Amino acid sequence: MSFLKRLFRQRTKRVTITICGLDNAGKTTIVRYLVAGEYKSTVPTMGVNREVIDLPNLQMDIFDLGGQLDFRGIWPEINEKSDGLVYVVDASDYIRLDESKEIFYNIINAQINPLIPVLILLNKCDLEERLSRIEFINAFDLPSLGNIKWACFVTSAITGEGIYDAFRWFIDAFQE
Repeated sequence: MSFLKRLFRQRTKRVTITICGLDNAGKTTIVRYLVAGEYKSTVPTMGVNREVIDLPNLQMDIFDLGGQLDFRGIWPEINEKSDGLVYVVDASDYIRLDESKEIFYNIINAQINPLIPVLILLNKCDLEERLSRIEFINAFDLPSLGNIKWACFVTSAITGEGIYDAFRWFIDAFQE
């Protein structure tokens, strides 16, 4: 019996993650930061980028979805298969905040399983003119999400601020 216990203890859990948000929110830069451990410049995602990150006992298959209007039509098919959602918002983009909120709730209400963890990243906290976390939570009405397991972190894909804590929460959500 101990052989079977060791065999199954060594199994790696595999999860599919989607990263969504409007174009220029910093999705790809965050993924690059996760992979490289530092800032790497990126180009806008045209369609879908895929990265696999291997951690002890967890393999994350990450689908970075292009945020331009032309690519949002492919999101539902990918999001429906997701084990976790990361939604990235540009904290300095006041003009498109309502558009981002509308897209977020469309994903929450129609594209994902309500039992999966949802990580919301308020990105670009390194910029001076930005929303605070409290302002954002109120503007997005996040407390109305009900039973959805969510967390919101303030991050910077340039400096790395908040990324470790955010993904620590996310990874822990898969271990439960």
